[in-house]
Amino acid sequence: MERLQSIPKSWIYVILLIVLAGPLLRPIGIPIPISSDIRKSFEAVDSLAPGSVVVFGFDYSPGSAAEMEPQAMAILEHLAEKQVKVIGISFQAQGPEMATKAFSATSWAEKEYGVDYVNLGYRAGGQAAVAAFATDIPGTFSTDYTGKPSSSFPIMQGIKTAADIDMIITIAPGQPGPEDYVRQVYGTYKTRIIAGVPAVAITQVAPYVQAGQIEGILGGLPGAAEYEILVEKPGQAVAAMDAQSLAHLLIIVLIAFRNIPSFFKAKEARAQSMSGSAQKAGRGGRS
Repeated sequence: MERLQSIPKSWIYVILLIVLAGPLLRPIGIPIPISSDIRKSFEAVDSLAPGSVVVFGFDYSPGSAAEMEPQAMAILEHLAEKQVKVIGISFQAQGPEMATKAFSATSWAEKEYGVDYVNLGYRAGGQAAVAAFATDIPGTFSTDYTGKPSSSFPIMQGIKTAADIDMIITIAPGQPGPEDYVRQVYGTYKTRIIAGVPAVAITQVAPYVQAGQIEGILGGLPGAAEYEILVEKPGQAVAAMDAQSLAHLLIIVLIAFRNIPSFFKAKEARAQSMSGSAQKAGRGGRS
């Protein structure tokens, strides 16, 4: 029993490393319940007809990519499957780089740039830029990320305002974010909106979902993992959730093993105490 209490820390670190690395390299797919919010988001995207035009807001940076990027990739895979057109935009300075990475790491890498999808890059201005985008898309994003005129791409033909867009999907940990799209786009054009936010921001966006202004919401890494399961393409999020679940299980097991010797020692001490009391009581009765 004492050996359980004297496991070298280095062994524990090695075991934890193996437990974390295993599912990250090959996701196990530990069952995850699908929340109603994620199912609504999935069903909204699934309702898009082939050829629909979706504006995808890559409004996150490398600093928030660990939580936001899996959301973007999971939805992009679903959009590719639905054979819709995707116009990538960003109101976050490093967003275009995130868009390029997401497109190249998903099924969109096999599609034709400028015809099936385009990365229009970044525009400064926050909420004002969102408002300008809603009323004049080609005017606000006059060139793509590489500097080519946006009007030269077939995907942009006939796209003037938010009224020409079937859905807006924004992946944003901060501002501009879903609230800005609701105020500047939904209020006038009633364009459908799906939002991906950090887990801590769900309560801030939830009222817009309840009001019907945002059709669906993904929250943090768990939301991305649930979406990956619905799309049937387990990826970064499922792997991360597997690793997290196994790490929690390992901690519980280690705590249990650490306390097993103490449990038996306490039980033995109680038994000895009861035996000693019984012996004293016996001697007292004989006297």
